[in-house]
Amino acid sequence: MSRTAVISQPTYLPWLGYLRLVAAADVFVVLDDVQFARRSWQSRNRILGPQGEVLLTVPVRKQPRETLIADILIDDRQRWWEAHLSAIRDAYWKRPAFDEGYAVLDEVLRRHDWNLASFNSAIIEAVARRLDLQTEFVRASALACGGARSEHLLAICKAVGATDYLSTTGSADYMAQDGVFEAAGFPVRFESYAPVPYPQGREPFVPYLSFVDALMNVGWEGLGALIREA
Repeated sequence: MSRTAVISQPTYLPWLGYLRLVAAADVFVVLDDVQFARRSWQSRNRILGPQGEVLLTVPVRKQPRETLIADILIDDRQRWWEAHLSAIRDAYWKRPAFDEGYAVLDEVLRRHDWNLASFNSAIIEAVARRLDLQTEFVRASALACGGARSEHLLAICKAVGATDYLSTTGSADYMAQDGVFEAAGFPVRFESYAPVPYPQGREPFVPYLSFVDALMNVGWEGLGALIREA
């Protein structure tokens, strides 16, 4: 029986391409045992407000540069989640699916965790459950796999019993340079997700936003269709 693994860093309110990978995976490994990158999608994402794009950022406590994502702590001295929910309300309260989308976001953002990886993982898993995805979730930090770059990814695939690895096309070049999967004879597939336009209530269409934008405009059923489209 085949078992497809996807390995990706935990993203805050991820975009549709990220959720497409979640939907395609039998096991989705949250890559939280690598170095945290400040000002990355690990702690921020974009929605579409009345005046254009709005960046929502989760504040994190200052820690050494080499700190792993699994060890990054959220700075709750600021009530940032209230600001994020307020921005989401202001941006989408007139959109068709606001009520059904906001109810879930309000719940998951208010139940925030001190730990960034745990918080992001909880959001992603909550969305997967709401979309009725059968994906299994695993944290890389719980696997204690060694190696760097492709060696680390292959070790994770083997640790979760995967038969093949699904990655984004952005990883193809460095994985080819490493040659680790090829040498091991481990099957790899690469996928590129081209944003599918949906009604946003304005023109032109703005792609690559957080899934929140699609959710508020087309609802959970529409969101599920978008991440499953070829």
